Amino acid sequence: MELPQAFPDELFLGRLIRYLLLTGKSERSFSFQVYGSSRVSIHPFLTAGVSRIAELSGEESESLLNRETLAPLFFFYLPKHAISLKEDLLCGDGARAFRHSQLPSFNSGGTLVLKWCPICVSKDLFELGVAYWHRAHQIPGVTSCWEHHVRLLSCELKERQRLFVGLPPLLHRDIEAASAIEIDVARFSYDLLAELERPQPSIDLVDKYRSRLNALGFITPKGTVRRKPLMKALTADLAMYPMQKSLFPRYSTDYHYISELLSAGTNCHPFRHLLLGTWLFKSADEFLNYVVPVEEHCSVQSTSSIKNEIEQRCLMLLKDGNSLEVVYRMTGRSRCFLKRLATMFDIKLNLKPKRLDNNLQQRIIRLARRGVHRRRISSICGIGIGSIEQVISAEPGLVEWRKQCHFESKRRACRAQILRYRQIHPDALRCDIKSDCNAAFFWLYLRDRPWLEKSLPKPMKPCVHIRSL
Repeated sequence: MELPQAFPDELFLGRLIRYLLLTGKSERSFSFQVYGSSRVSIHPFLTAGVSRIAELSGEESESLLNRETLAPLFFFYLPKHAISLKEDLLCGDGARAFRHSQLPSFNSGGTLVLKWCPICVSKDLFELGVAYWHRAHQIPGVTSCWEHHVRLLSCELKERQRLFVGLPPLLHRDIEAASAIEIDVARFSYDLLAELERPQPSIDLVDKYRSRLNALGFITPKGTVRRKPLMKALTADLAMYPMQKSLFPRYSTDYHYISELLSAGTNCHPFRHLLLGTWLFKSADEFLNYVVPVEEHCSVQSTSSIKNEIEQRCLMLLKDGNSLEVVYRMTGRSRCFLKRLATMFDIKLNLKPKRLDNNLQQRIIRLARRGVHRRRISSICGIGIGSIEQVISAEPGLVEWRKQCHFESKRRACRAQILRYRQIHPDALRCDIKSDCNAAFFWLYLRDRPWLEKSLPKPMKPCVHIRSL
C-alpha cells in the first residue's frame, strides 16, 4: 500500500481519504485490511492504528503521528496520559485512545466535525490541483484560518466510518471575517503544533503561567492569584469569540476555570491551555522560550518543603510534651490539625478535660467495628460526633470495614425487598418489580446483577399481533 505524498499541514485522515479516492477502494475493505474490522470507528484528528498503516505503506509511524495528527498537542498538555495515549494510537486501540485523551471528561465527546477554510480550498486547487484537509484547522475550539483570517466552515461526521467524507468542497458563499482573538488563537495553535513536531524539553506550565501573571500584576506579593480582575480581563477579551460551553468560562466569576489551569496535576482540555497561552504570551515562540525567574521558580518549588518543615516542627513540639495552645502559638496550626497529627503518629496529648482517653478510644473502635452509627456512638460515649469521626479515621482499615458493612447491609435489605415482593406477588412480571421496587431494583442492577437476574422471573417472550387486512 502506497499512500499519496503528504501536502503541507495535511491531516492524516485526509491522506487516507485521498488514497481511497485515487485507488477506488471501498472504506470497508480498507478498514478490514488495516484494523481487521469493517465497522471500526476512525477518529478525525486522533487516528489510531498508525503503526499498522506505516508498516503497510513503508513510512515511519512516529513521524506520521507527530506530523499529521493532533496527538502532539495532547502529549504536551496531558503529560500524565501521554505514554498510554501514544501506545493506543500506535497499536490501533481507538476506544482506549479516546478515553486516554480525556475528551469524554472534558464534555467534548459529542458530534465530531471536519473544518476547512474556503480560501485555502481555492488556493490548494489553484496551486496543487486538489483541495485537502488541513491539520491546524481541526484543533478543537479553533474557528479561524491562521493564514487567511476568515472563519472556518465545518461539516458534521455523524457515522463511525469517516473515510467516506471526501475532500473539502468549494462553496461560493459569503466569507466571514474572524475576530482578532480568533486569529491570534489560530496562529498561536498553528505555530505551537509545528514546534511540537520536534522533541521538546519538559515544561512546567503552571510555573510559566504564574510567572507571566505575576509580571502582568495578577499575583499578590504573598503568591495568591487576583482572580476577580484576572477573570474580568480574560472574559472581556474573549467576548468576540464564538464560545463553546465546555471550553470557555461560563461567566466573569467562573473562578474554577482559571483555578484548574493554575493547579499542578489537573487535566484540562488542550484548547483551554491554547486560549490562556495566547492571552498571556501572544506567540508560541515567546511561550516556549519564556524563562521563569530563578527566585519565582525556587519559591514555587519550596512551598511543599515548607509545609513538611512545619509539620515536622509540630510533631517535635508535641513529642516534647507541649500543650496544643503552646504549639498553636508557635506554629500557627489549628488545634484540629494538631489533634489529627498526634492521633496519626500515636502521640499522647496533655489535654485538660482528658475525656477522650485511651480506654474511651478503644470503646469507640469496638462499637465502630460492630457497625454502630456515629450518632449512636456519640450518645453512648457522651462526646461529639467530630471526635468520633476523628478516632474512626485514625484507626487503620476501620473506614473501609464500615463501608463494606454498609454495603452488605444495603444489599441484604434490597435483596429482602425483592424476595418479599415476589412472595406476595408470585405472578408479578419483571416490569412490575422494576416499577414497584424501583430503588432496590436499580441498586442491585448496578452492584449485584448476577443475583438479580437469578432471582427475577424469567422474561416472557414477546407476543406478535398479526394485523387483519
